[in-house]
Amino acid sequence: YEVGALLAGARVLRADGTAQLGPENPALIFVNSPSNPTGKVLGVEHLRKVVAFARERGAIVASDECYLGLTWDADAVSILDPRVCDGDHTGLIAIQSLSKTSNLASYRAGFLAGDPALIAELLEVRKHAGMMMPTPIQAAMAAALADDEQEAEQRERYRRRRDVLLAAVRGAGFTVDDSEAGLYLWATRGEDCRDTVDWFAERGILVAPGDFYGPRGQKHVRIALTASDERIAAAAARLS
Repeated sequence: YEVGALLAGARVLRADGTAQLGPENPALIFVNSPSNPTGKVLGVEHLRKVVAFARERGAIVASDECYLGLTWDADAVSILDPRVCDGDHTGLIAIQSLSKTSNLASYRAGFLAGDPALIAELLEVRKHAGMMMPTPIQAAMAAALADDEQEAEQRERYRRRRDVLLAAVRGAGFTVDDSEAGLYLWATRGEDCRDTVDWFAERGILVAPGDFYGPRGQKHVRIALTASDERIAAAAARLS
C-alpha cells in the first residue's frame, strides 16, 4: 500500500501509532484483514469504526481481503458486510483475489467490489491504462469461483501445514502472535528480527524479517505455510 501510494504521488501516513494526522483529512485508507504479515483479524466493531472515521472525513476505504477465506482462530468479515457498513457501500472498495484461496498466484486473478460510482471510475482508468484482464484468466477465475470444493480442499491443505508448523515453532521457544488467519505465522522470541532470520537460516529454513513490513515488525519474522507438505514436515523436524 505504501509503495502504491508513493507511485501515485500521495503522502503516506502509517496508521500504527508512528504518525499523526495533520489538519488535513486522508483521501484513502487501506485496511487489510486478515492481515499480511501478522494474520490479525479485525472484528466487526473495529471495521465499523474505520468506516465511520472515513465517512466523517470523506475518505475512501480500500479493504484488502485476499485472505478472507483462510481463517483459523477468528471469523473475518468483508468491509461490505451489512454488519460493518449497514448495507451502504458508499466510499468502500473490497479487494478480492484468488491467488491464495484457489492457488492462482501469478495469474493476477482478482476483482474489486463495492461503491458503484468508484468501481465505474476504476473501470474507465483500467481501460485507458491498458490493464484489461486476458480472456483465459477470466475463464480460469470463473471456473474457480464456481467450484467451492477446490477452495475447501486448498484450505484444508493449509490447515494441516499450519498445525504441523505452529506446534514446531512454539516447541522451539517462539511466541506466535495474532496469526488467526492467512498463510503465515507471525513469530518472535524478543530479539531483532534479522538475528532470528539468521537462526532459521542456520537450520536451512527461510523466513521473512518483520521489519520488511514496517517498523512494528522489528522483533518478528513471517513464516509461510506455502511450501509443500514435505518441506513443511522437514522444517518442523529441523526445529525439533
